[in-house]
Amino acid sequence: MVVLPLYAQTEFRKEFNIGLSQGAALNWVGFDPPVSQQILVSYTGGLVFRYITEPNLGLQLEVNYLQRGWTEDPKKSGVYERKQEMVTIPVMTHIYFGKKSKIRLLFVVGPYIAFLLSDTEKNKVTDTIEYNDYYGKSLAGKFEYGLTGGLGGSFRTRVGIFELQARYSHSLTNLFKAGKEEFRYLGSRPQTVDICLRYVFNLSSRRQGKGEPQSVTGNW
Repeated sequence: MVVLPLYAQTEFRKEFNIGLSQGAALNWVGFDPPVSQQILVSYTGGLVFRYITEPNLGLQLEVNYLQRGWTEDPKKSGVYERKQEMVTIPVMTHIYFGKKSKIRLLFVVGPYIAFLLSDTEKNKVTDTIEYNDYYGKSLAGKFEYGLTGGLGGSFRTRVGIFELQARYSHSLTNLFKAGKEEFRYLGSRPQTVDICLRYVFNLSSRRQGKGEPQSVTGNW
């Protein structure tokens, strides 16, 4: 009787990842009719939770703090800037390629919801002729939903997983309520491109898979 190691095909292992995200956000608002703006650069960061359930496929949930808003091109009589603080919760499909290497290509897509924490307005426009209809108006609500998606890469090490990702988010709700005769803007949808660095731990328990040596008893 001889005991020999038997090697089979590599078995997929489910993963549960948790980590931190830190980065910068590029913000503007899609007004209809258009408003001349400058990109507003701000901060974003939060927590990442990911459960990889199938080969190359998983579910990713995040809870992020986001500073966003827009800055209008300077007018003759002054400047206008508006900022919001938000909590965003994207729930995305996580797709990856390169499972046999330390480097992976990542793709995420899905919906998000968001909650308004604060709204501040900086208005130094002194000529009322240059005023836009939403100056001094409150936002339509504190709840928002939209779509988000992006690309990135990860490097897996013994001390954790390092990721760099760029993502675009498009709101499906308007900042200001449209449809009133005295308000000429039909659309006011926030848009953000964020670029984030993430540090993620794999909390999954290590189990013996089919790709590891298994003791098999046989008569030889």
